[in-house]
Amino acid sequence: MKHNPPATDVAAIRRAYGQFLSNGCVPRGAVPDFIERSWHRSAAFGVAYDRIREIGRADEADLRIVVSQHGNLINLATPVMENLHHQLTGSGSVVLLCTGEGFILHSKGDPDFLPKAQHIALKPGVSWAENQKGTNAIGTAVIERQPIVVYAGHHYIRTNHFLACSAAPVLDPFGEVAGVLDITCDYRYHQRHTLALVQMSVAVIQRQMFQHRFSSDVVFNVHREQSYLGSPFDVQVAFSPDGEFLAATPATRGHLGLATGEFHGRFEALFDAPFGQTLDKLRSGSTIQARLQHGGAPVFLQLAHPAVPRQMIPGAAVEPADREKKFSVEPVRRVLTLEALGASDPVLLVTIDKARRTLGRDIPILIEGETGTGKEWFARAIHNSGPRAGHEFVALNCAAIPEALLAAELFGFEDGEVTGTKRKTPGKIQRAHGGTLFLDEIGEMPLALQARLLHVLQDRTVVALGGVPIEVDIAVICATHHRVADLVRAGEFREDLYYRLNGLTLQLPPLRLRKDIIELAKALDARESGAARRIGLSEEVLQIFVHHPWPGNVRQMHSVIRTAIAMVDGGESVERHHLPEDFLAQMERGTAPTAAYVVTTDSLEKIEMHAIQETIRHNHGNISAAARQLGVSRTTLYRKLKQTGFLPSSEAGDRDSTARDHR
Repeated sequence: MKHNPPATDVAAIRRAYGQFLSNGCVPRGAVPDFIERSWHRSAAFGVAYDRIREIGRADEADLRIVVSQHGNLINLATPVMENLHHQLTGSGSVVLLCTGEGFILHSKGDPDFLPKAQHIALKPGVSWAENQKGTNAIGTAVIERQPIVVYAGHHYIRTNHFLACSAAPVLDPFGEVAGVLDITCDYRYHQRHTLALVQMSVAVIQRQMFQHRFSSDVVFNVHREQSYLGSPFDVQVAFSPDGEFLAATPATRGHLGLATGEFHGRFEALFDAPFGQTLDKLRSGSTIQARLQHGGAPVFLQLAHPAVPRQMIPGAAVEPADREKKFSVEPVRRVLTLEALGASDPVLLVTIDKARRTLGRDIPILIEGETGTGKEWFARAIHNSGPRAGHEFVALNCAAIPEALLAAELFGFEDGEVTGTKRKTPGKIQRAHGGTLFLDEIGEMPLALQARLLHVLQDRTVVALGGVPIEVDIAVICATHHRVADLVRAGEFREDLYYRLNGLTLQLPPLRLRKDIIELAKALDARESGAARRIGLSEEVLQIFVHHPWPGNVRQMHSVIRTAIAMVDGGESVERHHLPEDFLAQMERGTAPTAAYVVTTDSLEKIEMHAIQETIRHNHGNISAAARQLGVSRTTLYRKLKQTGFLPSSEAGDRDSTARDHR
């Protein structure tokens, strides 16, 4: 959608603003048309242009009600806002998510800009609707239904003239304004590309909203260019399971010549192929894309929620060990995918979004995180979500096999090289041909084998012990509880292999820092107790889980819940006395309260700071390393430390080492 670029001549804008206040007229071209329309509306609303005091903020009770009503929008938008916030760190900006009426729901702000933002009420609980705040990007975008920039004197209220705001409406699957995303800063630091960032972010939110709304239906990604499928630039069309058109994303008019509300019919009325035949073809695993005709021109389709045939799912028989490798409660017949992880933690959602963007792009992934955070689960979800899902996911733990046999496991062997028997045994790399090779604890791989692995990745061939070169086509995902960059600096890991494996590094947050502990616990409990024996978790137990340090992370939680359920008699719920004694002893040794498990802001802050301090100690005072492990920026971590007065003695050294890293 086209939008009017902002005129950045502040003096000219002020003259136009003064003329409008004096006689209600604006010289042609002095300001964008939508600004002039908005000024007229603001005057008609009776907004005082010289207002000094801001309209009050909603009380906490009303704010909670509004937030709960828009929970889905907030959950979908939060990881996108986190990503925007990281891109804008140091720019003096605040990122705002608002309702479709202009009421602020959530904010992420630069520390340097927040005092000013708070002063002018850029915070949750405040409405920026045009009839209350006059011309502003949030309220005006709602009415104009287009992305806009409101720059300096474009604002109707004079005290807001120091702002530059870029906003775009978030449209629901049926074209209604469901929310607004906005970036606001001091106009002197405004960047012209900011609105493009907002629009791209809104496109991501709208895609996720569309897929969430039609998660039980059939959603296709559609584009006239095959390479754009799965990107923010394609469009999505939803059909019922029997092929009836349901809805399309807002950008569909430009791509397919239709808009929601203007078309009612079946799949066959849009494309030149039967719905069932197309769906079976895409679900069969033989292809992930289909080339069809629409209006006499070719278009390409792929499933937004790829389905993997049950016979192709690794472990479809579901052995007990496999059943443990899921985040959420899933029927046995469903495959573990990024969508099926069921996570709602903001940091983890950002990580999932990053992983989703690499699907099908042959980008090697390195997953870092503490032991038990679910690195292999996450790797399996990546594999099952991409075009290689129909082939094998081959896992090898580099720390679990003696060094003497690791080469044979990885590269294979022939003619009795290892055991003295006459046989030909393919290694893990060859078995992963067409699929994904997952190397767990890659940091434990001996240097000699690192060199051989590097050759495989460079040449795309593998040579078994005593054998000949064999071409392989593999995707590679690695995982470790180490910081591989630290191993490189220590000379324990090859630098060239590190850069070959590190296409994208993903950090999995430790369980103690996740915001979805209760949801995760309930999901694990529901699966372990089963439909025949409904055993819930008491409120006290849930609060114990929230406050526990969880040194064993998700793996420990699963074990604790499984053991506790075994201790429960029929019909009861899991109570404190059902929990393992060593688990409760860990709680006693921690700093969290054990008597009254009431979640308060104060107690949560103490727990958070305890986790931060422990992470810093674990990283020997290295703030940069601790920030990476915690999944936050170094700036954010320093701010939290300064707020509590906890500054490790190695801070100066950390700053020096960070400076060296960036030189």
